[in-house]
Amino acid sequence: MKRFDVLDPATPLLGHHLLEASAGTGKTFAIEHITARLIEEQNFDLDEILVVTFTRAATRELKARIQNTLKNNPPSLNIQKALALIDQAQIFTIHGFCHRMLTEFAFEAGLGFALLSEEESDYRSLLKEHITDFFRTSLPQEEYSTSQLFALRQDKETLIQKILSLVEKEGEFPTYDSFSVSHQKYNKLRRTAQFPAQLLDEFSKIKDKYGVLKKPFKEQVALLEKPSLTIEEFETLTAQPPILSLLTIENQYKKSKADASPLFNFAETLRPVLENAASPLCTLVRIARTARISAQTALREKEILAPSDILKKMNECLSLPSFREKVRSRYRAAIIDEFQDTDPVQWSIFRTLFIDDPISALYLVGDPKQSIYSFRSADIYTYLSAEASVSQKSHLDTNYRSDPKLIQSLNALFSSNPHFLSLPDASMPFHPVKHADIPNRPFPDDKHPVHFFIYKTEKKRERSWPSVEIEQSTFFPFIASEILKLSKHDFQYSDFAVLVKDRFQATRLKTYLESHGIPTQSKSTESLTLAPIFSLVRSLLEALINPSEIPVKRFLSHTYNHHELANEDLIIRTIAAFAKPQSLQEALRDLYTPTDLDSHSDYFKLCELLLDYQTQTKASLPKVLEFLLSLKEIDRRPLSDPNSVTIMTIHMSKGLEFNVVFALGLVNRYTGRDDFVRHQKNWLLFNPEQAECQAALQNQEAEKLRQLYVALTRAKHRVYIPLLHDTKHTPIPLGQASPLELFNPAPTDATYLEPQTLPFQEPTTPALKVPTNPTNSYPHRYLHSYSSLAHTTPQPPVNTPTELPKGAETGLIIHSLLETILKKTSLDIPTLLKQQLPPHFPYEPTLALIKSALNTPLAPHSFTLSEVKHLYPETEFLYPNPPNLIKGFIDLIFLHNDQYFLLDWKTNLLPSYDPNALHLAMTHHDYYLQARLYHTALSRYLRGAPIAGTYYIFLRGLPDEGILFLPT
Repeated sequence: MKRFDVLDPATPLLGHHLLEASAGTGKTFAIEHITARLIEEQNFDLDEILVVTFTRAATRELKARIQNTLKNNPPSLNIQKALALIDQAQIFTIHGFCHRMLTEFAFEAGLGFALLSEEESDYRSLLKEHITDFFRTSLPQEEYSTSQLFALRQDKETLIQKILSLVEKEGEFPTYDSFSVSHQKYNKLRRTAQFPAQLLDEFSKIKDKYGVLKKPFKEQVALLEKPSLTIEEFETLTAQPPILSLLTIENQYKKSKADASPLFNFAETLRPVLENAASPLCTLVRIARTARISAQTALREKEILAPSDILKKMNECLSLPSFREKVRSRYRAAIIDEFQDTDPVQWSIFRTLFIDDPISALYLVGDPKQSIYSFRSADIYTYLSAEASVSQKSHLDTNYRSDPKLIQSLNALFSSNPHFLSLPDASMPFHPVKHADIPNRPFPDDKHPVHFFIYKTEKKRERSWPSVEIEQSTFFPFIASEILKLSKHDFQYSDFAVLVKDRFQATRLKTYLESHGIPTQSKSTESLTLAPIFSLVRSLLEALINPSEIPVKRFLSHTYNHHELANEDLIIRTIAAFAKPQSLQEALRDLYTPTDLDSHSDYFKLCELLLDYQTQTKASLPKVLEFLLSLKEIDRRPLSDPNSVTIMTIHMSKGLEFNVVFALGLVNRYTGRDDFVRHQKNWLLFNPEQAECQAALQNQEAEKLRQLYVALTRAKHRVYIPLLHDTKHTPIPLGQASPLELFNPAPTDATYLEPQTLPFQEPTTPALKVPTNPTNSYPHRYLHSYSSLAHTTPQPPVNTPTELPKGAETGLIIHSLLETILKKTSLDIPTLLKQQLPPHFPYEPTLALIKSALNTPLAPHSFTLSEVKHLYPETEFLYPNPPNLIKGFIDLIFLHNDQYFLLDWKTNLLPSYDPNALHLAMTHHDYYLQARLYHTALSRYLRGAPIAGTYYIFLRGLPDEGILFLPT
């Protein structure tokens, strides 16, 4: 694979490129300069270049970077034109791109409805509403038995959220039989199977300490002995986990010499039916499958598409030649950023548009080593398969982010196991990257740029590894002590980032660091509803509604431990505080005070929402609580000190950089497993004995190693890597190993840890000063427009016959029609007029006037508006004219033959429309002032680009007269 140098004039721009960009090698720099070179050297217009990236934040950053690069390029007509059109830049997320195309070319796509914005939250709320209704109306007894529904045993809100989560997952779930079908299957199988009940004596785990069959199993055995069951008996049999699941070789008494194979055969025959019928998870999946189908139908009836359905609809519509051609002709170049996170549907869209019908320039930019979003359907194999479709493959080979010593150390670390990123069926060897010729940042200690901190201990019965105790006694103290030491030697707290496994570890670390005087900020994209403060506010409202012991203890448990909750005086005082008459505002103010900035921010945002809701609806406290629980997606607004340690998950850190990184999350095992694993396009019940499940777990292990690569390449100067060695060497189950256990590095520079306790620091509260009175004075400014500045001369009424009505209404109608037509030139004008003209307004004269406006040559030039490609109607402007401001709307700006023109429509009824009459009207109405204001606005915006002049089109005089051109 050859090196790609975007600044080298000899590097070819056109053609199809797969550009592999390792961490820190300047991917965004390459994208912005590819864009600038296509504009400058290949004469591409900015809006002919499509850029697709992963997140809305990335689209904003790319737009700003591209604009800045264009500004720094030597000025030219192409560059100036691109800067003038920067708001038209085609930079989208994949969902934004598909939504825009389906909306813009809805007719060609055959869509008879308006899509929701890709940012609409209505989809999820409507989906949840449908699932709630589904629970009330769509659970017939033949499908779901009472015991199956009772086994779910969760409050309604939690249950709906679980179903919603399953419905929203991409991919297919297993199918399970309804309750009545399971009953029929059981009876059919039972008639062919013999039940050797006497062999139950040979098994443990089904008997108590006295050797007697446990009570729940007695009833099951009695039912299993029957050759067939009624549906009521079958429900009783499946109300408990089946005894047949315990009849395995492992549970047979070791001293038993009986041949238990007849019982094994019996269990093997009936176990699948009974396990599926008794499993709450299988019931949830059946509900989710049915709810998904009915929800899709209901949402289609309401003309709403889910985000994933927008992609599917785009892919489907590309089979229509007219739609495909419209979208394809829209662009001459496409740059697909973060291509390693593309899924098969997205790749199908790009391939159909830009490869099957080749585009002039296509760039697929990404790094397969950083593909860590499989939970969002990203598919590393999509990236690998795309290589065969692209003719030119190159890479960025120099890391400009990190110190040379750090890059050399990471190269050596990764090269010690060069195939650690390879997949079972695809080789992905690591290739060392070069470094820039920059100085290394000095450190006050002798630690290497890659430094390990290691703890060795025996793993006992801890559920998580490392356990919370190990975190608190070894890893957290080391991180805190390193931060405190370096912060005394020219390092700021903001230089440090700790990458964690999940939000729970983030919360534990945040609490620990702040208790030792280290300020932190947690970066999270999770909704405020998942923050601890949300649960606290819920408990506060519940205790307000019912100020008794249990609700009040639940509230206090957020700030007090169980020993402190044993204090009866505390409970009595708090119950009294909740029980006294008070408004919601008083309760929220007096009953809880946040202790840190993030909690303060979260708490006060929730308070604002609740008080605003109560003010608008006059709701009671139970209704306020109901409103709180209905909130699902709330953005957080952190108020953290900017000079603080960043704590974020490894997934969130992708694409970011920090001076010093602690890769803490890489040491954690994945001990908590999901109920399902995804294999290709299907979700499977977790069963490590199944070959497909093992393949899915192996893919998960491969992604953990890509997470390791991401985490270790975020640092600019030093990265700290934790290791936890189990001295007992207990085998690790498939799927549970931490990323570092999979990589198994050989430490070259390390600190070996022992449990320690750092001194606790009392938080210090800054002294508050009385604010001084403001002394600034602000001068008065006025916002002027043409109408407020114009000096007009009253004119006698004109009695010339006219087909169009006199008065302001005609001007408003004609201006609105022309704005609509010029914004979307593909509209059918007669149809538009029939839809929008008032019943009393004449159709034929209006149609003739519109056609004249579009097709009359714009003297003294020979072209017509219908020939102009770049039209910008109703452009708003605001600019300073010290000491005041000028604002207004320009009817039309257009670009033709590399020159800009202004145009203003007039519907004045004049005695004549010859040049003298037009100049006289311009003078009487002070239109020359209007022209100067508009020209000044456009020239300031274009920063020197050529403006040919201004047209005043007196529409009633067309097509023979009525055009006045004011050259610049």
